[in-house]
Amino acid sequence: MIDFSVDDTGSTGTLILSGPLTIQHALSLKETLLKVGGDVKHLILNLDQVSSLDLTALQMLCAAHREWVKKGKKLTREGNVPDIVNRVVRESGFTGCLENDDVIGLWTGASN
Repeated sequence: MIDFSVDDTGSTGTLILSGPLTIQHALSLKETLLKVGGDVKHLILNLDQVSSLDLTALQMLCAAHREWVKKGKKLTREGNVPDIVNRVVRESGFTGCLENDDVIGLWTGASN
């Protein structure tokens, strides 16, 4: 499930992802990420309730993250990253969407 909400100022949005993030949900995730990219300047990402993740969804999230940073927008993470997500990230070789410059710690666990 994908839930997106925007605060009263219209500049900050929260994207809550839950359940499976797999290729079956790729179109919905892509559409949401594209919409979010045009709507807000600061995105808060919550992955607390993600039950599974595949490489397709991981690549999509990382591509969105890179584009977001390129546009000078802010992306932070709230909550915990489930063990299953950390395992997929680690096993697929992702150290960070921006490699050594992943200062928000989307996957690395660095502080926002």
